[in-house]
Amino acid sequence: MAGRPRQKLRILCFGDSLTAGYSGMGSVFQPYEDRLTQMLEMAFPDTDIDTLEDGKSGDTVKHGFLNRMRRHCQFSPLLETTDPPEEPFDWAIVLGGTNDIAFSIPAEEIYERLKEVWEVALSRKCKVLALTVPEAGVGAAGRARLDARRNALNDLIKGHKQEGFYTFDFNAAFPYFALSEADRTRYWDDAIHFTPDGYDLMGNKIGVELVSILAKERADLNPPVTPRKRRRVFRDDENTFEEEEEKDPNAIDRGYVVVRRKDLD
Repeated sequence: MAGRPRQKLRILCFGDSLTAGYSGMGSVFQPYEDRLTQMLEMAFPDTDIDTLEDGKSGDTVKHGFLNRMRRHCQFSPLLETTDPPEEPFDWAIVLGGTNDIAFSIPAEEIYERLKEVWEVALSRKCKVLALTVPEAGVGAAGRARLDARRNALNDLIKGHKQEGFYTFDFNAAFPYFALSEADRTRYWDDAIHFTPDGYDLMGNKIGVELVSILAKERADLNPPVTPRKRRRVFRDDENTFEEEEEKDPNAIDRGYVVVRRKDLD
């Protein structure tokens, strides 16, 4: 007897240097995709996990993200590419805005461009998990201004509602200033990027969120079946007593009443 066919899950990890796993001034790349894949394989052993990392260091949502996403989704035949068509993605994990904020691009403008990027994926029946932008470990002089821009953008991301669209508050999950000095040294490489351990932790946190979403989806598609309560069978419940043969509705005054379990159900 043939076993059940294995399910497939294809995920695009899309963004800038934080998606690429940039560390050590570009001497090391440790994308979170690796740890994310491990977590998904452990959580869903019946599923073939296929991930693709597309993180481009220095890229901005305003100038580069849209065409890159279009190429992945074959959104426009006018795009020049010699790459073979890609299999469709089930999910796109999108993190962008760090470089735009550094270039003082307004939060509303970044958000509008992000919506275009998300829409390309969603239009191809690819669900989106949008990450909020993590904080930067800059000095006190410029921190308030950067925090205001980033918080404004993150509020817009978290407030976005659309079918097939999910958010993960990565900014809250991966702080800089709230960490101890030891953890900051372990997980943060500089004011913007993470260490290899940091990118593994990033993959863990994103993995927990995505596994939770996928598990809920599977539960909704396959709700548990409540077993029917077995009825207790009583001795002589199916027998017919002599008194019942009379079928006299007034026989109750003769001192007997026949009650069956089925009459009480």
